[in-house]
Amino acid sequence: MNNSNRKKRGTSPEELRSAIGKGVVHPVYLLYGLEEYGKEAFSQWLIDALAPAQARDFNMDTFRSDRFDPLDLLQIYESYPMLAERRLLVLRDCDQLSPDICRSLERVVDAPVETSCLVLIGGKVDMRRRLFKQISKVGEGIEFRPPYDREIPQWIQRQAKYKGVQIEPAAIDILRLYVGNSPRELVGELDKLITFIGEGKAITREAVEQVTAASRQVNVFELAEAVGGRNAAKAQVLLNRYLDQGEEPAKAIAMIVRHFNLLLRTQRHMAKGESKEQLAKALGVSPFFMGSYMEQARAYVPGSLWNSLSLLRSADWQLRTLGRRQERVLMDLLMVRLCSVGRRKRP
Repeated sequence: MNNSNRKKRGTSPEELRSAIGKGVVHPVYLLYGLEEYGKEAFSQWLIDALAPAQARDFNMDTFRSDRFDPLDLLQIYESYPMLAERRLLVLRDCDQLSPDICRSLERVVDAPVETSCLVLIGGKVDMRRRLFKQISKVGEGIEFRPPYDREIPQWIQRQAKYKGVQIEPAAIDILRLYVGNSPRELVGELDKLITFIGEGKAITREAVEQVTAASRQVNVFELAEAVGGRNAAKAQVLLNRYLDQGEEPAKAIAMIVRHFNLLLRTQRHMAKGESKEQLAKALGVSPFFMGSYMEQARAYVPGSLWNSLSLLRSADWQLRTLGRRQERVLMDLLMVRLCSVGRRKRP
């Protein structure tokens, strides 16, 4: 087993794949964070890569934090593998380990065993605990966090690359518009698109419109776009369909707040005379959508966007105390008010 003396912080999954491909294997790995799809997909790859090819059933053990004895794990960890180079131990839900159990497992980072490898997988891990903190010295820790809005296009591009296909920038923009920012849903949609286009072909905007747009229900991004454009009739139709799907009104309000904040920032940057490309970079928005934001921002008189945000904050507060039927009435009224906020008069 090869161990690297120099440790590097912030190792990415791609770097770890490359290192393991070159035969660099550490005694312990920590995969944690709230982005479940990426974490689970990489966890499965790592387990497959590290699991011994010989006598696998005798040299691989999986534990869960809610039903295991740490002494059993340590005993297996410190025992020699059977007819193989190493044994692999996987401990899931490590974020739920008690402080006492974490301390009992510190032997793994204090005296790592050359013939065993331990993979810990968890959600929101308390990195102040010594067990997790020391992993960076003897192993590798990778955090999987949900990508920020501005990171979604690059994230989609990477997932397409992993799957061996190319995807056009316009297709990425349209895919994000219809699906949103859920990594699991985005990957699921990529799989459907790959099946649709066939092997060796690129995913185009037309393919996304044929496959994704045709099958999706009302998307909260579409609703926010209609409200921002003050298209009252479309906003009401989309809202009712959105609520009929069983979606939460609070989620719609949060996305509309995000949309109006982007319009407010667009107004500020436009006042500085910045170009469309500069605006897209500053706001973390695809140039494909920037034109729509600019057009909507121009239509609002100074101060009116703040009025819209005030209406949204008030509605969000009222939602906390209303029943389901009253929520719909409140949202209907909110759409009317938002779409009636003062327009900039056309010359």
